[in-house]
Amino acid sequence: MFAPLASAGPVFGPDAQHAVSEELRKAEYHRSDPSFLDRGWNWVLDRLDALFSGSATGNVLLVLLVVAAALVIFATVRAGLPRRARARAGLGATDLLRPLAATDHRRLAAELAGRGDRNGALREWLRAAVQTIEDRGVLAPRPGRTGAATAREAGPLLPAAADDLLVATRAFDEVWFGGRHASDADVRAARRAADAVATARLIDPAAATGFAVPR
Repeated sequence: MFAPLASAGPVFGPDAQHAVSEELRKAEYHRSDPSFLDRGWNWVLDRLDALFSGSATGNVLLVLLVVAAALVIFATVRAGLPRRARARAGLGATDLLRPLAATDHRRLAAELAGRGDRNGALREWLRAAVQTIEDRGVLAPRPGRTGAATAREAGPLLPAAADDLLVATRAFDEVWFGGRHASDADVRAARRAADAVATARLIDPAAATGFAVPR
């Protein structure tokens, strides 16, 4: 029930409308009003009801929804599926789900060296060497194979590259496990190893019996 309007006398016209509007704004008249969340939920339910009612409005909403979904799917396919970002700096950053090609490792090595990241450049040149060894079929791909293991196994088969591999993997182990910082000489050694394994003559495994890269 409305509270009596305080007035010195009858009020008419716009003044009366304004007085009633001010009166209706008082909190006691809105205690049973639905909350903001309730109003939002009711709006969603109304839209869903219209969507599936078969009415003209529902048909328009359905068409708009289909078009919006198609645009989202198209944009997702065009952009490509999300990928794990491959870190390009620091030790230990790797993507085990998608090994890179040797050319990509070489490109990353050059970029890292250009930024002064000798640790990262050393790592990428050695990865390029290992990937090249596997690409040439010198060694079968094997997850988890270390640089030192690569030097021991590939050295007898690529004797012209054995010394370069040994120097590069030793430097890598000292940086990786020993905690020292790579030098420019280390980076150059790793690059020589990557170049050497790409051109070294592959000998018959039987002829390599008894040959081993020194530890």
